[in-house]
Amino acid sequence: MEFRLASAAFIAVFATYLFLGGVGVTDRGNLQPRDSDYNLLARGLLAGHLYADKDVPPAFRRLPDPYDPALNQPFRASTAYRLHDLSYFKGRFYLYFGIAPALLVFIPWHLLTGGWLPLWAAVVFLCSAGLLANLLLVRAVGRRLAPSAPAWMPAACVLILGLASYAPLLAARADIWEVPIASSYLAVSVALLCLWQAHENPARSARWLAVASAAFGAAFASRPTMLPAAAVLLLPFRDGQVRRNPWAWAAAPLCACGLLVALYNALRFGNPFEFGIRYQLANEYVARLHVFGADQFWTNVRLYLLQPVQWSAVFPFAHEPDAALLRAHVPLDHGGIEHISGALLNDPVLWAAFALPALGCAGRMARGVAAAAVPAAWVSLASLGVLLFFFGSCSRYQFEFVPWIALLACLGVLALEGTLSGTPRTIARCLWATALAASCAFTVLYSIDRCAQDHNSAGFAELAAGNAGSAENDFAIANRLSPGNPASRLGVAWMLVGEGRMGEAEAAYNALLGDFPSYTQAHFSLANLLRHEGRFDDALVHYRLAHQLEPGNAAMQAALDSALDKASAGRGSRRQPVH
Repeated sequence: MEFRLASAAFIAVFATYLFLGGVGVTDRGNLQPRDSDYNLLARGLLAGHLYADKDVPPAFRRLPDPYDPALNQPFRASTAYRLHDLSYFKGRFYLYFGIAPALLVFIPWHLLTGGWLPLWAAVVFLCSAGLLANLLLVRAVGRRLAPSAPAWMPAACVLILGLASYAPLLAARADIWEVPIASSYLAVSVALLCLWQAHENPARSARWLAVASAAFGAAFASRPTMLPAAAVLLLPFRDGQVRRNPWAWAAAPLCACGLLVALYNALRFGNPFEFGIRYQLANEYVARLHVFGADQFWTNVRLYLLQPVQWSAVFPFAHEPDAALLRAHVPLDHGGIEHISGALLNDPVLWAAFALPALGCAGRMARGVAAAAVPAAWVSLASLGVLLFFFGSCSRYQFEFVPWIALLACLGVLALEGTLSGTPRTIARCLWATALAASCAFTVLYSIDRCAQDHNSAGFAELAAGNAGSAENDFAIANRLSPGNPASRLGVAWMLVGEGRMGEAEAAYNALLGDFPSYTQAHFSLANLLRHEGRFDDALVHYRLAHQLEPGNAAMQAALDSALDKASAGRGSRRQPVH
């Protein structure tokens, strides 16, 4: 029964990953996985070079400064080039993202199957494999924490590790950015399991420690920011568990991986410490950015741990916080904020992690549990510590520390189950089970919202590029994921305008504003349509409403001023662009 329940829970989690990964916007919208970024790197490596197998557009080569975001924007944003977040150096494109996924996942897949692995499928595979490794660790520790736990407890652990870990949010937008994070997650999961085995098998502890060191090396080669987490390799020396050439076992594999990454960097950029960030093609001039600073600390604490989301009656109910409101409460030099949510506020089962130190202080913790809990706690704190000083915040970064809090929460639930009895245990079960249900519901619903938002954004981008058919498809998917959501309805109205169906577009805008009267962009778009039709008095009403809703928006202020000037000059018949 225990195995069947746990298997059913794992299948449900895996199916959730598959659904979100398959329906989300991935591979930068490429129809062919072979042209996605990690496969471009894999193709380059198989061809014997370190740069991505992607031609540099002649017009891009002629740019006086290719790193200037104003100059390279047409190439980054265009669906014909898709150069955003690639690194450009001496006439070649590179990936600043870690090489490990290309070596360990994408190349082996191609050699075995002859095909090219989609990025979303790689993320689903890596997250699922990491989940299995964490389940093995929890199962081993659980025998000590709660040897007589009920048969349904492993299934609950699957849900904590698989859904409350924020993995659904990573799968919901599984693209180039998410692949190395998922790869480091799997590597660290294997490392923590090996550290536990080193603790439990003193005769073979050196070998297990070597495998853990290699796993941390793979994590570093996936995501360099994971290097501080590798300090947990020192823990076995505290208890004298490793006696035969201990430092060699702990250091050699990790150092070997580090040296190989340094060589990889030196061969590409002439500097062993340059990963390609300096040559990144992005919305900002990256080489001139100050990306780490103490002034970001408390802002990121709030965003990563305590930031509420918007709740509404529109499915999936949980929505991204208002961007304008967020920007008003962050430092001026803070970078992008992308689909963020406070983990401790919205994922309440994570609070079960604090049961471990509480029970430990009370002297009721089973012996040896610290060998699993302390490394997980350090990995979480080390990863979070790096992110708290970084100038940008987004949901994929949260997957660098939340899974390890979820692992601790899982151990905390098992500790409560093993130490409490009678009424206290019943109360504890009701509390953490309710928190688990809320956590699972939130992460899945918020992930669906991410998929819908990404399709809406892709739809607007396709409209701007003149690809009405692709835009219509994206808006249709967004509407299926989130029926009646305002953004996809706005996109449909824009499409009607583009087709010259002004009457239908006006009706669509009015219907949208009837349901969402505070939707600024709908007021602004309707005002543009009315102005185009020469109805300046009606247009001014909506320009004023849009400006009242977003008084700091320069574009809306300029449009309102222009409309007032033309209305006062009596030149309302002149037609302007609709959007």
